[in-house]
Amino acid sequence: MNIALYAAFLEEDIWENRLVNAALPNRLELTKCNSARTLLPLLELKPFSLLVVALNGKTGVKAVRQLRKKVPDIPLLWISNEDYSLFGYQCHVTRFLRKPLSDIDLQNALAGCLKQANEKERENKGQKP
Repeated sequence: MNIALYAAFLEEDIWENRLVNAALPNRLELTKCNSARTLLPLLELKPFSLLVVALNGKTGVKAVRQLRKKVPDIPLLWISNEDYSLFGYQCHVTRFLRKPLSDIDLQNALAGCLKQANEKERENKGQKP
């Protein structure tokens, strides 16, 4: 499963490790980015099943807004240190988590996002869920 991880500089590896562990036994292929300038063009080149945004504050809001404008149908998990759950709801974020978060919360949110991603992929292939 292809996942794009958009995280702050120097936090990409931390979130990569947490996501890989939370997804076990599923295998993830992560593409890490720390800027919209890097990620947005990649969305046209590579099909992603899930987007994970691990950004705080206004930076996270801006990133979610840009991603939803570019790819409104890809499931999106947003992790922030402030409660932007209402904004996330308005932008059709699949799951919102507020830091600090437990491994169980991350595992549950990721499982829900991956389930939705699998359902969307089946729909695109014309299969029933």
